[in-house]
Amino acid sequence: MYPWHDTFHMGIVHFMAYPQATTQEDVVQSVEEILVDEFFQAIEVSALLDEGVLQTIGTMCDVARVEVLLGAQPLVLSKGLNLGALEEEERKQALEALKQAVDKAYVAKAKALAFPSGKRPGERKEEEARKRLVESLVELCRYAEQRAEVSGYLLGVNLEVFDYAVDKRALIGPAPFAFEVASLVRAECPNFGLTIDLSHEPLLFEDPAGTLTLLAPFVNHVHIGNAVLVKGHPAYGDTHPRFGLKEGCNDVQEITEFLRALFRIGYFERATFTEHPVISFEVKPLPGENPRLVVANAKRTFLSAWNRLFPIL
Repeated sequence: MYPWHDTFHMGIVHFMAYPQATTQEDVVQSVEEILVDEFFQAIEVSALLDEGVLQTIGTMCDVARVEVLLGAQPLVLSKGLNLGALEEEERKQALEALKQAVDKAYVAKAKALAFPSGKRPGERKEEEARKRLVESLVELCRYAEQRAEVSGYLLGVNLEVFDYAVDKRALIGPAPFAFEVASLVRAECPNFGLTIDLSHEPLLFEDPAGTLTLLAPFVNHVHIGNAVLVKGHPAYGDTHPRFGLKEGCNDVQEITEFLRALFRIGYFERATFTEHPVISFEVKPLPGENPRLVVANAKRTFLSAWNRLFPIL
């Protein structure tokens, strides 16, 4: 039914698509809603969930034959964590919290963990902050390697490239900075990679194809979403609204070009820590919107983009 099943696994970021799912019952119910949909072969759940819920989700995914990934973006953003903090105690606190996220990933049997760097400091301090970030990432990857000896597999550790100057103002950030950090970390840690999110590219004022070309050796994980740069709009900034908004930056054509660039850099042929390379929708309902309709919107939008690449004769 879906010709990409053996090329990559289509996923969805659960905690974005179902922001109202805050209780254990709501989380499990909405996860099940995704798992029974054969369109998806991967799901990304929040590192803020407790270990019991994550263990339950891991079992559900195993039964449904769906890959589970852990997203520590809510953890980092809600607690203001910063792996590149210039203050050593602050950096260590962030590192300890992400190590706990690694532990949770193994509990859920997740094959990959993704998270942002944390906020950028003043411009004159960014070089030092990137050095601290590299130090933190190397330690985190090595911790995941240590845990792998007990868990029986190695967790992929992915730094997500976030916006730099519009909303979250993350240290990583612009593609050249991401390349610098990733080169240094990968040289020591083979389980390190980058998460590239199409929705962050307009916020970085970068060309997605150019970003993918530069960062190709390190791209281990991909998100697809929309963004709005019109100030005053309810979806302005890093909010991941549905596709089809008049003010939106990404739609069928942009996804088509993004997919074409992913094929060009060989993303779908490379070995990743997940069973297959993963592309996940990251979409969030605006106030009053039904999550199920927003997910259906994303599926239809992706099918339109795929059919532009591979038209049905």
